Amino acid sequence: MARCLIVACAAACSTPAQTPAPVERIRVHVREYLARLPDYTCRVTLERFQRARVRDGFAPVDRMRLEVAYTGGEELYSWPGGGRFEAGIEDLLPAHGMVSNGSYALHVRTLFLRSVARFDSPRAETCDGAPCVRVDFRVPAAQSGYTIGAGNSAAPAPLAGSAWFDAVSLDIVRLEVRVDETPPSLAIASTKEITRYARASIGGTEFVVPAESELLLRDRSGREMRNRSSYGQYRRYAASATVSFAPEGEAARDAATPPPPVAWRPAGKVTGTLDAAIGDDAAIGDPFTVTAAGGAAAAGRITGMWRAGKRWMVALTLDGMTRSGLVLPVAKGTAITWKPE
Repeated sequence: MARCLIVACAAACSTPAQTPAPVERIRVHVREYLARLPDYTCRVTLERFQRARVRDGFAPVDRMRLEVAYTGGEELYSWPGGGRFEAGIEDLLPAHGMVSNGSYALHVRTLFLRSVARFDSPRAETCDGAPCVRVDFRVPAAQSGYTIGAGNSAAPAPLAGSAWFDAVSLDIVRLEVRVDETPPSLAIASTKEITRYARASIGGTEFVVPAESELLLRDRSGREMRNRSSYGQYRRYAASATVSFAPEGEAARDAATPPPPVAWRPAGKVTGTLDAAIGDDAAIGDPFTVTAAGGAAAAGRITGMWRAGKRWMVALTLDGMTRSGLVLPVAKGTAITWKPE
């Protein structure tokens, strides 16, 4: 399956655009909110699906977990517990399927910090039983800073969509961003991304941040890909800090405690027993540890995931060696052998 990459850039050039007065009040509120928003990290669980035709049901492809850092107006990425955030999501994810950025913070910055969007007059609506305000927008391709690519082809894309705000607080509730037009030379025909927001505590203060999002892509053959993301574990981020997360449902490890050292440097095949179970909800990116004979310890990561009938299978990579074809769940204490490639 060819890779599809969707990248938003908040630093593209801006040009003036007329804004209705009610929208300007919303923009002022969003700007004030972004000025108070601290640098933060969060945990993202990303599920990917695809289908060959619209009449088919979506089939699961894989599941991933990432840590995202929003800092200095950018989104940076890392594997869970990695301790170092990379520049781009495409540097981490496998070279297939659909990957994107922008859901976490960049779309809002493009629309409300830069003067590039054309806004329609607000309309009163209802969001989850509460009064809200809907604002439709358009951003030309030359100013969007949004690029869509498939294979070796890429092109800037115009944006269209709608944003919903609480009628009283003016906090954002939902954001829909669409690409309705792409160059004929590009295999991607259209995309639609919907992000829903909720309140979360960051450093002891509540902020409105993404809670979940869904990105749908359709290519010119009619095939569709869908990414469904959920966000949690929001924390304040400082570049000098070490950020780590425990598995879901467990207390996070003290950030001052370094990860366990790799106590072996095997020259040949090695066998180790899992220190904790790998459950049905595991995802690419999740770390694991094993103990070898004599008590030597090592840490690895899930690097692959695919469906086998109704079950998930995973690939576990340890010290550069990968063991594929393990069926989830994998019990604690399971002995696993890795061989040099």
